[in-house]
Amino acid sequence: MNKKDRTVNLFLEIFLWLCSVVTIYPLLMVVLTAFKVRGEAGYLNIRLPTVWQFSNFAEVWKYNFLRSLGNSVFVTVISVTLTLSLSSVLSFVLCRRGTRGARIAYRLMTFGIIAPFAAMPTIQLLRTIGLYGSRLGLSLCYAALFMPFTTMIFTGFIKGIPRELDEAAVIDGVRGFFLFGRIIFPLLKPVIATAGVLNFMWVWNELQIPMYLLNSSAKWTLPLSVFNFYGQYSRNWNLVCADVVLVSVPVVLVYIFAQKYIINGMISGAVKG
Repeated sequence: MNKKDRTVNLFLEIFLWLCSVVTIYPLLMVVLTAFKVRGEAGYLNIRLPTVWQFSNFAEVWKYNFLRSLGNSVFVTVISVTLTLSLSSVLSFVLCRRGTRGARIAYRLMTFGIIAPFAAMPTIQLLRTIGLYGSRLGLSLCYAALFMPFTTMIFTGFIKGIPRELDEAAVIDGVRGFFLFGRIIFPLLKPVIATAGVLNFMWVWNELQIPMYLLNSSAKWTLPLSVFNFYGQYSRNWNLVCADVVLVSVPVVLVYIFAQKYIINGMISGAVKG
């Protein structure tokens, strides 16, 4: 390694360390603030608490935390199930038809990845069909938002599955939806795991959309529960951070145990695509 390469590597190492500090500092600040008393928490720094206040989490738990947890579980399960099932079927149809119309439909779907969420038209549509303010309406909105990206992931994977499997199944008398359900769907386990974990994290952590589509605090999901401790006249940063930590625990656990499936699914999709 010559002097120029060593210099470049040194600058890259310094840059990566700076990026790590920028990423780790706010995370560490939130975790430590969650254990502080209200006076210390207001400084929002990374100093260790003078007295560790584990009671902050018990205080957060009393503010209808279980109700918000149930709402988040309901919305997440419905949204992820709809997104995965509809995207997988749509991807199979688009890949196997191979017509010009199918290619145009796929391109139109990919536009949904960059299309922003439009609050007013969505609210008006949900009001028209009688779902505005409901958890089901929010779940349908999530499914529509995340289907384009999920369809792209499934399409890249399905393109690598040989058509000969379809032909052999048709010869054996398996047709239509049974062809997809019995032959193709079992082969999609890696990409289902990848898309499932990604959609779970997106839906679980979403804050902005429920603010528009849920008109009652009784239907709040977990990210919205932070407003129990943050308002115009009061800011309990210790309770805010304790709430954020509790909300983040399921996502962290899911990612820790499923990260190998995410990586394997991404690699499989890239290779097969």
